[in-house]
Amino acid sequence: MNLLRSARLPLALLAGLLPLAGATAQTPPPVPRLPSVLRDARYCELVAIHVTLDGLKADVFNTLGFDDCPAAKWEALTRRELFRQFDTLAVVMNGPRHFIMDGIVASGETKTGEVITVGGITMAKRAEVALSLHQATGPAYTEQTIERDTTYRFDAGKPTFRLTAPDGGVYVMQSYAQIVDPALTYADLPGLGPRLKLPAGWSYAAVTPTQDLLLVASGKAIVIQDELKNTYQKVTAP
Repeated sequence: MNLLRSARLPLALLAGLLPLAGATAQTPPPVPRLPSVLRDARYCELVAIHVTLDGLKADVFNTLGFDDCPAAKWEALTRRELFRQFDTLAVVMNGPRHFIMDGIVASGETKTGEVITVGGITMAKRAEVALSLHQATGPAYTEQTIERDTTYRFDAGKPTFRLTAPDGGVYVMQSYAQIVDPALTYADLPGLGPRLKLPAGWSYAAVTPTQDLLLVASGKAIVIQDELKNTYQKVTAP
């Protein structure tokens, strides 16, 4: 994983964790609302990486449902602000990104994750990722398992962008990134294949489904990224 901005963070201060007697109730966190058109909607993520007894774990927070991750606020984020927010090994600024699917249904912790605000950007926890050292530092096209409960819907008649592995495994793009290539747009995706340095036996194609495609993750999803940091979810049997 490419750590765009990372640092070893100090222990969080305990001040402010206990309410003072007579203090007024805190304002409830905002409720995320999906944009009316999700396909090509812009968002950003912060990925906080922790060392646990079971290895590396990453908590994924994103801006979906709050705003489109304003560029000025995102680019102004500093290490100091990340230090204040997370007590962790490192924080990855993962964005900006754009969704490819047309609908998302989330449940469990994926739906009701912790809401935070960093540098004026509000986001919610959406997933937990268990990482091996190889996955954290490994090359593109390396599978990662993400803990989440989601159903992604890709509408019939609209293109999907897919990688196929030598063993026949299919991975559908869930988001494209403007991290490596800030100029990448949705219009570029049908012809993206020749730009990718695909491993031997892999292929890329634009496929338009004739009926809605549903990618269901019931607790776990398997994802990979290409070298441009575009993210794909593996199609698994129901």
